[in-house]
Amino acid sequence: MATSITVTTQREKSSRTAADSQPIPRRSPLSEREAHQISRGDADKAVQWLNASKGTASHERVVVIRQELEKLPSEFAAHADAYVHGFPRHLLHGEPPRERRRDWPKEKLRVQRQLGNRHAALNEALEKYIFRPRATCVIFGGRWIFGMVPDENKRWFRMTIGQETISEADAVISLVRLAETGDLRKVRRCEMCKERWLVAAKRNYRFCSDRCRETFYASSSDYHSRKAANQRRYRENLKRNQAN
Repeated sequence: MATSITVTTQREKSSRTAADSQPIPRRSPLSEREAHQISRGDADKAVQWLNASKGTASHERVVVIRQELEKLPSEFAAHADAYVHGFPRHLLHGEPPRERRRDWPKEKLRVQRQLGNRHAALNEALEKYIFRPRATCVIFGGRWIFGMVPDENKRWFRMTIGQETISEADAVISLVRLAETGDLRKVRRCEMCKERWLVAAKRNYRFCSDRCRETFYASSSDYHSRKAANQRRYRENLKRNQAN
């Protein structure tokens, strides 16, 4: 069945229900299966939105946020040696006391300040995404559904797939959740075309399509030798099975 995508750009009052919303955070621990389902759902949602929004300013804003969510932790860790040994751990991401700043390597301190500014800019970018609680009563089930619906902005790219709405804010909150659980790499660009995004459910998932996969391996220097070796193994296995 073909997928129907509707893009809404005009400003309108949100008609989304709690069944079509972001989940409200819960304190109770999730089972491994539940955590996997949420992670996979966030990755699917982010990838669908990123591929559909290509070429828009909305897309570029989200890509920058994803990039900073991925890079900042490792860059902070790489420059942690800028801090003088003996400083309290709670000062790890802040500046040293004024009287101790002269003890810091100037270049290291400059880099640390740049990272701090990027960290602040990331949070400023996230501040525009405001979510509000929404309650929906399921008539036939006799129960409530609760969720968080983002405020809409006419500049945001928004799409509808079936009964599900995905806006810029939904894509961002999905990426933030993935970053928190260490699953952000599940949303990545195809290594061949470097344009389309894919859900890398496993580490060896690198391409958005069979075509990109075949093109990538066909361009490698040992492609023909590997293909010949695979064919030889195939024929040997076929003969062995026929002999038995």
